[in-house]
Amino acid sequence: MRAGRYLAVRGESRGHQWGGKWPPTGSFSWPPSLDLIDGPASLLLGVLAVHGQNPRYVTGSKFAAFKKSFSGQGKTDLKDSYIIAEFARCLRRQTAPVPAPSRLTKELTLILAHRNGLSAERTRTINRMRALLTSIFPELERSFDFAQSQGPLVLLSGYQTPAAIRRMGESRLTAWLAKRGVRKAAAIAEKAVTAAKAQETAASEEDLAAELVAELAQKISEMNNRLKDLEKKVKELLSQHPQAPIVLSMPGFGGVLAAELLAAIGDISRFPTAGRLAVASGMAPVSRDSGSNTGNRLRPTQYSRPLQRAFFLSSQVACLTVGTWENETYLRKYKGYTHDKGRHKKAVIAVARQRVSILWAMLRDGRLYEREYNPRAKAAGEVQAA
Repeated sequence: MRAGRYLAVRGESRGHQWGGKWPPTGSFSWPPSLDLIDGPASLLLGVLAVHGQNPRYVTGSKFAAFKKSFSGQGKTDLKDSYIIAEFARCLRRQTAPVPAPSRLTKELTLILAHRNGLSAERTRTINRMRALLTSIFPELERSFDFAQSQGPLVLLSGYQTPAAIRRMGESRLTAWLAKRGVRKAAAIAEKAVTAAKAQETAASEEDLAAELVAELAQKISEMNNRLKDLEKKVKELLSQHPQAPIVLSMPGFGGVLAAELLAAIGDISRFPTAGRLAVASGMAPVSRDSGSNTGNRLRPTQYSRPLQRAFFLSSQVACLTVGTWENETYLRKYKGYTHDKGRHKKAVIAVARQRVSILWAMLRDGRLYEREYNPRAKAAGEVQAA
């Protein structure tokens, strides 16, 4: 692997080749600086960690802005490497240290990335199947939610056209579905037959489209099964994490969201204060002041997307759970905003910011979440017990 794009150092990196041996050929001045800290750079980061090196990370936005100060429009790995090295030499304080995650954190990151990619592919496949089905059988496409139920996918794997469903009839179709382990087979068969009777016209490309719909339905079923297996693997890895019980004790967190949060945080000591964690998760606004125009607070653009997703989704679940302080705070914030546009999102973010501070303190102290925690009442109880 060429050192250029993936390894830039404070000095010359011209023409060096890195092939797994250490140190690389040539002279280097440490610490090394990189603009990529995952994927292809994982092995390189491992080698650096084994040899006690502390690499620094140059973010993509800072690299792009710094690159504009160099002449020429050409782009090569050699030039990019030189620019990264110059950035680290001139603006070392603007680089970030690259954490060395544990084996468990790396495994969680890998399997979550694979699961999220498969989930996105499943969504694209469902949309393709629905588009094909709409072209030949729109009434059936409107009758079922193929993203939430497995039964309609089993139906499409065998019967995709109005004529075929009408020939089967409701009773025979119910028996066919029940034989394949479909829940509520009678209700699905009734909806399918009703949709088939509502359409008499057949499209000219119906046969080929039906074959493709059956293929996509089978593929979606396989993806559903694979996603279930991956979620079991995620929960198995999560059970080995020492801080998993702390995160799971907080309302709104399930197995997958807790795993995403712990994988994104890594070591909580990376964040000396709760405010640092809020900034990293995009839950703290940034100032946009100029001259007398002050007090402007805007949403940040540089933050960890996995962290923001975990905090926002878990807070949204907690806000909609009756009886929690999150629900009370959400309703108060929601009613306090005068404009209808974005009120829900703003209220959830306000609650999520408070939950960031609570979760940071829980991880720092190693304490579980207490729903009815009252420090004064607890102190009084301890005095009486003594």
